[in-house]
Amino acid sequence: MPALDMLRSTADFKQVQLQSRSRSHPLLLLRYRRNDLERTRYGISTGRKVGPAVVRNAVRRRLRAILRSIDPMMARGWDVLIVARSESAAARQVDLEAALRLLLRGAGLIDTATAAADDRAR
Repeated sequence: MPALDMLRSTADFKQVQLQSRSRSHPLLLLRYRRNDLERTRYGISTGRKVGPAVVRNAVRRRLRAILRSIDPMMARGWDVLIVARSESAAARQVDLEAALRLLLRGAGLIDTATAAADDRAR
């Protein structure tokens, strides 16, 4: 699977935090904004409330795995920041994926035709 295009710099994270729209779920918070690029970049934030470093890293790995499966369906030209809430540490992988898909669909970031074909394939 191809690597995800991730937000790297502090400035990029700050721009998304300050100039974005957001959607909320008990497990995750989604912030998103248009960028001037032809690709979608992702950022994952796990604060200390999620747990110790081992737990935060595990949550980030799980979210990246979900993003890799969703990325082909994503609309292009967005910066997306996923903020993990403390409940996400104990959540099952299926629940995290459902929450993220719900947030992305609600934000209009998933191409509905491609997503429908993916849902039928499951």
